[in-house]
Amino acid sequence: IVQQAVPIITWPTPANITYGTPLGAAQLNATSSVPGTLAYTPAAGTLLLAGTQTLSVSFTPTDSTNYTSAVATVTIIVQKVVPVITWTPAGVTYGTPLGSNQLNASSNVAGFFTYTPAAGTILNPGTQTLSLSFAPSDTINYTGATASVTISVAKAEQTIVWNTPYPYFIRPGMNLSNGELDATVTVPSPQPAGALTYNPTYLFVPPPGDQVLSVTAAATPYYNAASKSVVL
Repeated sequence: IVQQAVPIITWPTPANITYGTPLGAAQLNATSSVPGTLAYTPAAGTLLLAGTQTLSVSFTPTDSTNYTSAVATVTIIVQKVVPVITWTPAGVTYGTPLGSNQLNASSNVAGFFTYTPAAGTILNPGTQTLSLSFAPSDTINYTGATASVTISVAKAEQTIVWNTPYPYFIRPGMNLSNGELDATVTVPSPQPAGALTYNPTYLFVPPPGDQVLSVTAAATPYYNAASKSVVL
């Protein structure tokens, strides 16, 4: 009895691929020691889920009289995809809480963003760093991701409130006092405003006529300087 020969199937373990890569010639590349037809499962063009997957091939020899059919399998590792994060925050002025104009990252896959600092945080002036972590909805095929960006936080403006002094509060020969130098400053946050400096200063005795009084609120780490003038 002359038995049929068993063909030798040679199929090197395929290199890792990334989820979303269709199976092709680089993976379905088995060869046989004799002529015949190779049929793969899964077929070319299939998208495999991430993880360790099994590929199989069935070989049908052209000479079915002298050769049997044969099968072979290999494993392939399908790696998870790292999501692409796009994030371009708008600048902000000190005193303005972080919101949708700053915490506005997007991803090429569905998922959830967690920001640090969180929405509602008020950042100090200067260049600050925002960061996020992204959790994909599809955790089988996608990894988590992180990203960070810098944001410019501008100093806020100080607003000086100073009404025109009443002329009857002062007469020739009298010095300037709190009755005339009574400006106040409003600022958009709990941080204290800059110190006020008047020109002319307290105790100055103005001559008769219209006098220009000015005041400056000094710059601070949080606010720009401000100034205002009134006529006495």
